[in-house]
Amino acid sequence: MPLDVFAALGALVRAEAVRTKKVPAPTPSDEATTPRPHPPARPRTEPPKAVPAPVPPPRKGLLARMRQKVTSLLGQGCPPGQA
Repeated sequence: MPLDVFAALGALVRAEAVRTKKVPAPTPSDEATTPRPHPPARPRTEPPKAVPAPVPPPRKGLLARMRQKVTSLLGQGCPPGQA
């Protein structure tokens, strides 16, 4: 019993075409006969006023941050006259 690849592929294509069959679009005459109810208008509300975010303080430079860490770990360094 040889497997007919083309028959199997045709069956798959037909099944997919049936599954994804498009719904026909309404014609202009259908739209004219079916009145559409208008939704009630929403009352206009003003959007909330945006509050500007506070500006963060500028960061110290890399060298200044490293120096601060070293001095906090080691203290103020040697007393004068010790070096």
